[in-house]
Amino acid sequence: MGKKVFEVADNEQLFAGKVSGDCWKMPKVSINRQVSGKYYFTDKRIAFLASGLIGTESVSWEIDMKDIDKVKTCTTPPFFPFGILVTMKNGDKYKLSILKRKKYFDWISENIA
Repeated sequence: MGKKVFEVADNEQLFAGKVSGDCWKMPKVSINRQVSGKYYFTDKRIAFLASGLIGTESVSWEIDMKDIDKVKTCTTPPFFPFGILVTMKNGDKYKLSILKRKKYFDWISENIA
């Protein structure tokens, strides 16, 4: 099985790609742990592709912008000001950790439906 690659669809615009960061919380993973990877932001979705050798597909994800209910800034362990907490309309939560988070927080806030 090859490494998962992010592709921009014909009907979407890329805002930022290959943005290094960590994901600290995601649905269907019972513990909150740090997973390193790359974020991709388009006008239609946010994707996180975990990096590493084994098991990265189980902690990689994509969410549609139209399904986001709200976003807020937060801290990441231990108390770093890099977090963005994304709450989906179905109640699922994702905690993103990105340097220069204001740029991405503002962009997400402006582009959720």
